[in-house]
Parts: sequence; structure tokens; C-alpha cells
Amino acid sequence: MTTHPAEWTDVTATTDPSRPLRQDMQDFLSYWQELHDRHGRVPRKSDFEPLNLAGFWRGIAIIEVHRQTGRQDRFRYRFLGTGHDLVNGVSHSGRFMDELLSETELDAVRPVFNAIITDGKPHYWHRQARIPGRELSGYERVLTPFLGAGDTLDFLIGYWVWHWQTGRRTGLRVATDKGQLVPTRGGNHLQG
Repeated sequence: MTTHPAEWTDVTATTDPSRPLRQDMQDFLSYWQELHDRHGRVPRKSDFEPLNLAGFWRGIAIIEVHRQTGRQDRFRYRFLGTGHDLVNGVSHSGRFMDELLSETELDAVRPVFNAIITDGKPHYWHRQARIPGRELSGYERVLTPFLGAGDTLDFLIGYWVWHWQTGRRTGLRVATDKGQLVPTRGGNHLQG
């Protein structure tokens, strides 16, 4: 997946969690809000229980914040679900964002990540591809902040949903996952 910003346009970007979301994204956000309410603060990563979100793992990303004195924060993809691997064509788990994205895309993403860390609030982003005829026409994601061992926001945990153009040759086939259509490797068409 190419992430050059000239190929993407923001449809919606907000830190307002009250806006209506797709049900799966709302469920993910509600999980974070429940943790927040239970602890009376931004939850710690140790509060995050993966088994409570087992149906979301294809789209989950756990991003670790690496702070360096006198330099911009770096973001490492600590874990990316198989949906990310599918879109990227390879696993980027364990890699730093600045090793993978162009400078212009980093300039678009970094301020959003930094605002989530500064504000301690979730962020919703819907982006669409500007280039007609792409297999991947866009994505939506909810990204939530988590504390590390101390009092700093050291983790961002998010849930991504990708939008594929149906009926186009993609090199992917569709399999069912709990009644939902999801893209997988193999086959010739994305159907649904």
C-alpha cells in the first residue's frame, strides 16, 4: 500500500468520540471508554486485555511511543494485526513508522499522533484514496491513548477497517470471519 499523502484525502478527522461510528469501531471505542471510566483516567496498556477484543485482531495496531531528548518522538509498530499485513503485503510489526513512511506522510500522521498523546483523547480518521481505480479505496480507524508503566502516554492502540472496491481484480479472495466478509490472500476477486 502506498501511503504518499498526494494519494489520500481526509474525509473525517476528529477527537470527538460522540460522533456516530460504524458499530465495530464504536464497540472498540466503547471498550477504551469502559477502561477509562473504570480507572478514572486514561487506561494503562496493562489494563488492555486482548481476549476482550478477539474479533478485532485483524485490524488492531499497537504503537509504542519512543521519546528522545531533543528529537521528535518516534513511533514503533509493536503489533499489527493480519489485516495490516494484508494491506502492506508484509508484516511491519517491530518497525518504526519513520522507516516505512515518506516524509510527507509522516508530516500528515505525526501531528495527529502527537495530539492524541497531548490531549489523552481518542481520534477517528477516515481517509480515501484520490487515485481512481485503486483496489484499496480508503480506510477508517479509531486510535486510543494508553499509559505505559509511569504517567506518560506511551502507547496508541487502534482499530483499522479498510474499504476495498468490489468487483475489481485484487489478487485477494474473501473469507468469512464471524459472518463478516474479510479480504485474504489468494483468489482473483473481492466479492461481497
